[in-house]
Amino acid sequence: MMQPEITAYRHPSTGTVTYLIVDTATFLCAIVDPVLDFDPVTEAVDTTFVDKIIADIRAKDLGPTWILETGLHTGHVSAAGHLKYETGASVCIGAGVVESLKRLAPKLGETMVDLDGWDFDKLAQDGEAFPMGGVEFTPIALTGRLPGAVAYRMGDVLFTGDLMLAPGEGAGRCDVPGADPGKAWDDARKFLALPPQTRVLPGVSAAEASESTIAEEKAGNIQLNDKIDRLDFIALRTAADAFLPDPILASAALRVAVRAGKLPSAPESGPRFPVVDLSKL
Repeated sequence: MMQPEITAYRHPSTGTVTYLIVDTATFLCAIVDPVLDFDPVTEAVDTTFVDKIIADIRAKDLGPTWILETGLHTGHVSAAGHLKYETGASVCIGAGVVESLKRLAPKLGETMVDLDGWDFDKLAQDGEAFPMGGVEFTPIALTGRLPGAVAYRMGDVLFTGDLMLAPGEGAGRCDVPGADPGKAWDDARKFLALPPQTRVLPGVSAAEASESTIAEEKAGNIQLNDKIDRLDFIALRTAADAFLPDPILASAALRVAVRAGKLPSAPESGPRFPVVDLSKL
């Protein structure tokens, strides 16, 4: 059986890694966590980064099938809406997103959001595999992020989103809306129970796109290795988060995320992406 082909594209300003997955038997493809270029100061939106991926898809004559969102993002603005418009691929996120939509959309003042999740094409249930040609994806629901967050397992590959990163980078921040360090540690235990040779492809990387294995994570992840217990992790993560800059993209990112990656309409006056007090979310 031919292995899927995976290409990583790292977005320079956010560190987000978008993955293009190609089923080499059928030439169907999926895109994990596409990113929109966004300037929080000017509110300028640009599609240069994701358009390069679209160009690669067209150059290889691939059939875009899925846009796999690992959650309602706070660290980057999703390009799912643009990608869906350009390619016709279906947007998938975890089924728990409905809980987030009902809580967040009113607080954000976003009225053009379907609170039952119909803006998304697929609400993935934990553990229920779904196909793409000769491969299948199995969602793993994550409790340490906003409801709707998922990792995706594809054979011996795991896409962890912003939860478990490269061994030298530890875990994603847990001071953003909906994040809980204790539950993030619980989520990571699900990952670390997978076969040791499982490839780990994180959704955020400080350097060039980084890949590891479950064995390497268990042995060497600076915050999530086998010798660090739940309370240790909570202390480590809380201390690390205290030194991180404020997540300046979070307000705009969440406004786009709850709309399944579509941008809000430009208002006649005032900002298109009003800043919201994240502590209220």
